[in-house]
Amino acid sequence: MSIYGIIDQGVVKANSGTTPGALLPGRGAAPDVWTLKAGNTSRLGFRGQEDVGGGLYARFQFEHRFAADTGAASNASVFWLGRSVIAVGSKTLGELYAGREYSPAYWVALNADPTLWSYVSQLGSAYTYANYTPVAATVEASNIRWANSIGYKSPILGGFSAEVATALGEGAHKRATAGNAQYKRGPLWLAAGFDRLDSTTNLVLAAAGYDFGFVSPLISYSKAKGGLNGDGKAFSMAATVPLGFGRVLASYGRLSPASGLNSSMLGAGVQYDLSKRTLLYSNLGSAKRDGLTRTTAVDAGVKHTF
Repeated sequence: MSIYGIIDQGVVKANSGTTPGALLPGRGAAPDVWTLKAGNTSRLGFRGQEDVGGGLYARFQFEHRFAADTGAASNASVFWLGRSVIAVGSKTLGELYAGREYSPAYWVALNADPTLWSYVSQLGSAYTYANYTPVAATVEASNIRWANSIGYKSPILGGFSAEVATALGEGAHKRATAGNAQYKRGPLWLAAGFDRLDSTTNLVLAAAGYDFGFVSPLISYSKAKGGLNGDGKAFSMAATVPLGFGRVLASYGRLSPASGLNSSMLGAGVQYDLSKRTLLYSNLGSAKRDGLTRTTAVDAGVKHTF
């Protein structure tokens, strides 16, 4: 068994713009006030894997999320908010898992964002996931993870991999299904995914990236139907430039909901690597929805992984 985690702590400040925080993820809780806040949610996890013979293995993973500035759990009702999974598999046959796990579609959206949904510069759910939230938080504590799920991850064959999962509603919601297909070979990455609650509530998305060495561009497109936020389309593009001390990034996202109240977001950030496990960061994010004033936020902090 191994213990792992992230401790992230920084400061965030946003102006008093009226564009809501959901369209600028990672902003501070109050306008024009410096807030002690993580750029990336701190976590503590436990995982282990055992060879059970015949080329098979069994593994588990449990992950708790918390706020480092207060020590409080990220969700008071779900202790293992990150995931709680047990699985069996092999390198040649793939893996079957059960428990609380990310929707396979999430991995496509996450990797389309150079920040991995972190900091005030993140594209996040709004611009890589079309702001898709299928059910209320009182029913499921996350729009990217499903409890009571059973899934299968294929082995990687010639750079191609796939994953499919179903989440049993157990009387609280309809049975959800989700899947992805990815191709990663050398510098090229192609991916597509879907998340479906029923015929009126679903999401499709696609993304691509290429590492030229001196710059790594990413693009994504997603389309949501139904859910708490209604129909919508989203597009994003981003680029990361590696430097001797770390990296810099820039991104743009646009969300076009059925309401016609479009929003756009610009992000930029810099990362300074102190070591393989510790880095300093600073970011800027700015978003505007039609009819509202622009909300802009900055952050700076330190992140340590173990």
